[in-house]
Amino acid sequence: MHDNCPECGQKYDLEQGFWYGTGYVSYALAVAISVATFIAWMVLIGVSTEDNRVFYWLAFNGLFLVVLQPWMMRLSRVIYLYFFVSYDENYKQTNPVEFDHKQ
Repeated sequence: MHDNCPECGQKYDLEQGFWYGTGYVSYALAVAISVATFIAWMVLIGVSTEDNRVFYWLAFNGLFLVVLQPWMMRLSRVIYLYFFVSYDENYKQTNPVEFDHKQ
């Protein structure tokens, strides 16, 4: 990943440890995907206490989350960065966002 945006010069690593918060965003994405796959599984295949279909969903969901992990990591970084840096139409005339470390 670049240190700065090639277009506007925005620094991505705003402070030391800035990206630790992406773990929470990634967790929320994983929960949302798990709920969506469970609902889809329940509608398409069904969930019963009389057989092992719920365990098949658990295996499928675990594999699905492992396959999607690189995509979710990148998406969680983008979502987390949008919490702190908003889009600026006049980015060529304004300075990039920086945190004030002196306070």
